[in-house]
Formats: sequence, C-alpha cells, structure tokens
Amino acid sequence: MFRKSYNPHSYWNTVWREFNKHRLSLFALIVIIVLGLIALLAPFIANDIPILLYKGGQLYIFPNVITYSDLQAENLYANFDRWQPSDGDWMVKPPIPHGPFRQNLEHSLQSPNRIHWLGTDDRGRDVLSRMIWGSRLSLSVGFVAVGIAVIIGIVLGSLAGYFGKWVDTLVLRFIELMLVIPTFFLIITVMAFLPPSIWTIMIVIGLTGWPGVARLVRGEFLKQRQMEYVLASQALGLNNTRIMFRHILPNAMGPVFVSATFGLAGAILMESGLSFLGFGVPPPAPSWGELLKQSQGYVDFAWWLVLFPGLAIFITVTAFNLVGEGLRDAMDPRLR
Repeated sequence: MFRKSYNPHSYWNTVWREFNKHRLSLFALIVIIVLGLIALLAPFIANDIPILLYKGGQLYIFPNVITYSDLQAENLYANFDRWQPSDGDWMVKPPIPHGPFRQNLEHSLQSPNRIHWLGTDDRGRDVLSRMIWGSRLSLSVGFVAVGIAVIIGIVLGSLAGYFGKWVDTLVLRFIELMLVIPTFFLIITVMAFLPPSIWTIMIVIGLTGWPGVARLVRGEFLKQRQMEYVLASQALGLNNTRIMFRHILPNAMGPVFVSATFGLAGAILMESGLSFLGFGVPPPAPSWGELLKQSQGYVDFAWWLVLFPGLAIFITVTAFNLVGEGLRDAMDPRLR
C-alpha cells in the first residue's frame, strides 16, 4: 500500500500554521467546537428522560434517544419525572435533569438557583435546558442556510467567471438586484406568507445570502481561468464542467470558506432576530431569540431571560467572526 506523504509546505498546512498564530481566533474555534458538541449531545446533557434505565429486570440504554415499545406502552417515555423506582429499579439522569418542554407553573420566573442554574421562564421551563437545546436550532440554521447560499453562490459565480460575456452580465444584474433589496425585510416579508417552520427559515436565509459568495467565486474564476493549467486543460480537450469544478474550483475555495464563516454568524443572528420579532420558529421550540422575546414582558425583574440568551448569541456570533478573521489573515500571503 502507498501512504500519502506529509507535505509541511502544502497550502492548507501553511494556512493552519498561520491560523495558529492568531490565538484569539484559535480560542474562538475551540469555543465553536464546544458549542457544536453541546448541541449534538443535548439529549444527554439536558433532559428529563434518563440516559440509562433498569426496570423490570431489563436494561434500557439511551431511552432518551431510542424509543422502546414496552416503555411507550407503560406511558413512561413521556413521564419519567412521575415514575418512582420500585425495588431493584434504577436510572441515570442527565447532568441537567430538566427537559426543554417540561412546564411547571409553580416554578415560573424563578431566578437562578441550585435546581435551575439559569432560572426559569414564564412557564416554569428550565432556561439552561432550553438554551442547550436552542443551540441545536441556531447552529442548524446557520450551517444549513449557509450551505444553501454557498451552493447557489458557487454555481452562479462559476458560470459568470468562467464563461463571461452575456452569462457574466446576467449573473451580475441578478446579484445587483439581490443586493439592492434589504435582506432582513425581504425575509420578514417572505416569512409572513409562509407557514412558520425551521426549514422555512433555513431556506429563506439561504436563498437570500448567496450574492456575496457568488461575487467572490466569480472574481476567483476570472483570475484563475487565465492561468496556464486552465489553458492546458482546455488544450487537452477537457469539457468545461470538469475544468470548472475539478480544476478551478478547488483553487477558488479559500475566500469562500472565509465568507461562509462570516455567513454562519450572520445566519445565527438573523434567526435570533426573526424569533425575537415573532417570525422565527414557532413555540414551544427552544430558541435563543424566543427566550429573548419572552423577556420583553418581564425585563424589569427577570434579568436572567435577557442576560443568558443574549450572552449566548453574542459569544457564538463573535466566535464565528473571529474565526473568519483568522482564516482571512491566514489565507492572505501579503500578511505573512
């Protein structure tokens, strides 16, 4: 077997070394990775359904993720907090034993305490649990929306930069039309006519966020198509699709990664703003913006409903922006 040799002077290894010199950006990347792990492991971190359950001589592994028919038959899957273990039965609860949807009006609007570390909302739901589950929603919106925008931007930017002429003119006019329209108000207008859904938000943000990516890709293609390797590929008779997406595109993806990082921060902030205005994910789905919306009626005394969700949004958006700045500086040879 042949093993691929490690080249310390390759482009991406050089970018990584330069990125490591930006300590603040590296710390922001660690913060994003931790947030991603928290979002992925939310059912095991904050839930009122146990991680392990031993009942009736049988062990149930991860009942908070896997549905067991016998548990459903006993109506235990939705009511673990009402179940009292009998002799020989036991369960292992998550570190934060509160579900994001579990309501308790007797504990409504409690300030942070040893039971509810970040307090409760107006329906008695645990704020920390809802914030942890809300991170899944916010990060999902960011990655899916930016993924849609990047795909559209790459396709249109590649066509405009490679073929030029009337194709370039048509794509540029389309980009200018999208840039003239205020994105946030366009999204609010579209959301007013569509059913509220997380997928609707992702698609709408993605369909309105591609012009920046398209302009970057177009500029890179205009520069790359005059280089010798492209001319050699054309002389060998390779088709345009292969030249565009197999040879030119990998060399034009650097600025796209930087733009996508900034776009993630913008998409998360956009979703929070839409949820705050009531155009986001419908309740009771946990969302950082929805928590901020709840705080409007209790801002004079329920400070925890403002501070903690706002801090989560600020840290996440700032972390993505810092990573984007670090990538931009690492990919720019003029700054080395």
